[in-house]
Amino acid sequence: MVDADTTDATTTGPPAAIAQALADADRDLGRLDAALAALTDGDLHRAHRDGGWTVAQVVSHINMCAILWLGDMRRLEADPELDFFFREEVGHDLTGYPPPTIDLARGQLARTRRTLATAGAVVPAELLARTVTIPDLGTMTVEEWTPLIVGHASGHTEQAFEIMRDRGFAPEGV
Repeated sequence: MVDADTTDATTTGPPAAIAQALADADRDLGRLDAALAALTDGDLHRAHRDGGWTVAQVVSHINMCAILWLGDMRRLEADPELDFFFREEVGHDLTGYPPPTIDLARGQLARTRRTLATAGAVVPAELLARTVTIPDLGTMTVEEWTPLIVGHASGHTEQAFEIMRDRGFAPEGV
């Protein structure tokens, strides 16, 4: 019997924790997209009253986290000696350029969802087994990091909803 948590993602799918993180991210990003569909461009640039990011910056951060992590996977494939990522290289300290319109923000979310769905699940087993250190966060395998990184990115959907609720423009149900 083959252990689902150690199979080759290119032939049998990702390990269960990664598959779950990708499904959760798709659900969360879908909820955020539906909420964005009810907003105006002006709403996109409002931040929480206590300060912090705008909804646009949250969307950009989600997008950059996902893209950077997937780029990091290619870096690991290409460089057998690589075992260290700066926090910015996983999107942790990065907000990115805020998109100026709802259409662009929704486009970013759509591309992020597509990239996670198409590239997030096809990480070879030898790459999943690689160990990587991220300063202040620790040292783990790619298989252990991936659900955390994907979860971090999609977890920001609640931050965007909180901004919408705080500023009084949250669509019904958010």
